[in-house]
Amino acid sequence: MAISLKKDSTTLELPEDLLWVNEFRWSPVSQATERSLTGAMLIDAAPRVGGRLITLAGGVDYAWVLRSGLETLYAWAALPLQQYTLTHNGVARTVIFDHGTAEESNAIKQVEPVIDYSDPEPEDYYCSLELNFLEM
Repeated sequence: MAISLKKDSTTLELPEDLLWVNEFRWSPVSQATERSLTGAMLIDAAPRVGGRLITLAGGVDYAWVLRSGLETLYAWAALPLQQYTLTHNGVARTVIFDHGTAEESNAIKQVEPVIDYSDPEPEDYYCSLELNFLEM
């Protein structure tokens, strides 16, 4: 199924074979436990609202992206807290790029040209794409 990222009226089609590598590593419930002074277990639990991590990853031999699409992704990732509509397997989610807390952004990483050129063109392919989002 198609994977797309939309900002306002502009839609960027992403490689269909990007893998959602952490799809089932998120729990919709937040829980905390602690012991009371009497030794009883106190449990607090509530539904999570937003904050789901979404990592879409490609490899060396699949999920290639054109340089022109990569340039669009980098431009969009440079807009702090900008919301996008990510559609994956027919389900639309509101997301922002997840930059993490490191000096080096985690929003887009591990991108490499399929073939190194000294003067790359917009039609050149890149591989090993990893996109990191936070669902709102």
